[in-house]
Amino acid sequence: MKTFLIKTLGCKVNSYESEFVRNLLLNEGYKETKDNADICLVNTCTVTNTADNKSKQVINNIRKNNPNAIVVAFGCFCEFRKANINDLIDAEIILGTKNKTKVLKCIKDYEKNHERIILFDESKEDVFEDMEIKRYEYHHRAFIKIEDGCNNFCSYCIIPYVRGRVRSKNFNKCIIEVNDLAISGHKEIVLAGIHTGQYSSDNKRLADLINEISKVDQIKRIRLSSVEIVELDDKMMDIIKNNKKFVSHLHIPLQAGCDKTLKAMNRRYDLEYFTDKVNTIRSLRPDISLTTDVIVGFPGETEEDFECTYNYCKNIGFAKIHVFPYSDRNGTVASRMPNHVPRNIVKERARKLIELSDILEKKYFKKFIGKEEEVLVEEFKNGYYHGFTENYIPVKLLDATPNEIIKVKLTKENINYNLED
Repeated sequence: MKTFLIKTLGCKVNSYESEFVRNLLLNEGYKETKDNADICLVNTCTVTNTADNKSKQVINNIRKNNPNAIVVAFGCFCEFRKANINDLIDAEIILGTKNKTKVLKCIKDYEKNHERIILFDESKEDVFEDMEIKRYEYHHRAFIKIEDGCNNFCSYCIIPYVRGRVRSKNFNKCIIEVNDLAISGHKEIVLAGIHTGQYSSDNKRLADLINEISKVDQIKRIRLSSVEIVELDDKMMDIIKNNKKFVSHLHIPLQAGCDKTLKAMNRRYDLEYFTDKVNTIRSLRPDISLTTDVIVGFPGETEEDFECTYNYCKNIGFAKIHVFPYSDRNGTVASRMPNHVPRNIVKERARKLIELSDILEKKYFKKFIGKEEEVLVEEFKNGYYHGFTENYIPVKLLDATPNEIIKVKLTKENINYNLED
């Protein structure tokens, strides 16, 4: 029996696609292993220079540790670097972002012919590549990729160039997949995409999909991987207000707390708009967890601009900030902008914002000490059962049952975060 291993870098969409490929191989009779595999697959990422370097490093390490293996590299890094991919990585099979469903066939073809395969989809038409997962073996939260691609072209971002334009999974196929996952015992569904809020199928939008999923009895929680502030329309606000299965957590990328920087980034809102939307959300769900992404060191960002971002994040009170030092991506508008910020300054700004995020996260978690919350128990690790509340507070318990939703009175001891000031 031939063995395989798979490494995944990047976003939740990549995780979903890797799980799909993993199931393809398992269903074909391959056995999964953690090392010394016959077939080694790497699902790559290119969102930052760090992701590029990590992708190359992982592929090189796999080749070094598995010299006789069939190495399969696919995904965003391969797509972005396809012009000179032969000079960058050593792999028997290389695919881009649009051929995940062909991975198994490529492996079979290589096993038969022993001829290197490089496959990129050069067609200009962007069609949603259908995949389906009926069960996650190692996760109790089940992800569904409902959308791919992005039309926004933020000035710093390479992803629209490697993922293509927006396209969505068929509405009925989404519901079939949810039902299959529910039958397999999953209680929480996470809807994922490159631009999730742009979901559209048969004149149905994201809010329609959430409401339809809510009708599946076994599904107790519905979560979004992320959503843009401009996509929280009246229908989505109604979901936030009235849908009991929609969790009290939204990840809404801000990217900058300075109007000048937002405009340079080609973001489609200003701070007044963002603030008004956040205030509306909190009026509907006062205890909701709002997390965000922020880029520091964008070209032309002055110290005053950064202070504006810092103070905005502090005052609006996010529950967590994911901080990204600006990463120059060749081919983007931002890459051609003047006044790039020195790396030492970017690093220092990132440090300050990470410190603020820690303060804000502690402040948010402490609000719930003494309150009873429902926890989805996910795994046993290091002597504790671990899980999350619906508003994404990490909890550790000495006694619990995985994949059960239980009521827990939160304490300083069972919140899985260092709450010391």
